[in-house]
Amino acid sequence: MDKNVALALDDISLIKTVIERTQQDFSKIAPFFIWVGIINGIAAIVEQLMYYIRNTYGYETSLVHIFGAGYYWIKIIGYIILFIFFSRKLRKANNDISYGMLKIWGIFLIGSYVFIFLYMHLLPTGNNDRIMTLWRCKELLEILPIIFALFMTGILTQRKLITICTACYSVLYLVLFLSMKEMPFGTIGGKGTLISVSSFSIRVVMILGMVALGLFFRIGAKNHGNKYNTRSFSNEA
Repeated sequence: MDKNVALALDDISLIKTVIERTQQDFSKIAPFFIWVGIINGIAAIVEQLMYYIRNTYGYETSLVHIFGAGYYWIKIIGYIILFIFFSRKLRKANNDISYGMLKIWGIFLIGSYVFIFLYMHLLPTGNNDRIMTLWRCKELLEILPIIFALFMTGILTQRKLITICTACYSVLYLVLFLSMKEMPFGTIGGKGTLISVSSFSIRVVMILGMVALGLFFRIGAKNHGNKYNTRSFSNEA
């Protein structure tokens, strides 16, 4: 009798472990996406400050170069901190799906900016059409991994809305990139500069899009989540 009880308790423990590791509770990873949006928002503010200083005091001011580099460093350092923090958090939660999603985003977010740094340092100096085209292609190193990660997120979470929105944005971005249309940017305190509309769309996605994705998972976990109360197994045992 005692042996049967012990076997039953082992079975209950196994069922509890499986449910905890495979349940689709995305509320724990939702803050990750919100913080990605916040980091990009902070970087955008730093970028605007850089343009303001450049417009007001001139391009040769040292603060212009400091804020210009800070725009990229804020992102990559922020991504690394987020990845480490949420890796520890999700490991404790034993949620394999969310942890797998985090690894995908960590690889693409951090990896893309490592390649961007290398790409910028390898670019030749100058102002001819060829160099300007190469400089413009830099944005592809940022957005293509994000698009792929968004598609993977939609597949892993089985959320068709994410997949459809990603597909629509992919088409929109391709049209904007090929159109080569530009818009004024960084005009606070002066004329600013011109950036491609496709590049501006990336900023929108990385700020508003990431916050919206995080809220989508947080709200969805409450209303339509697939989270099981594993405590009931312990109580029954």
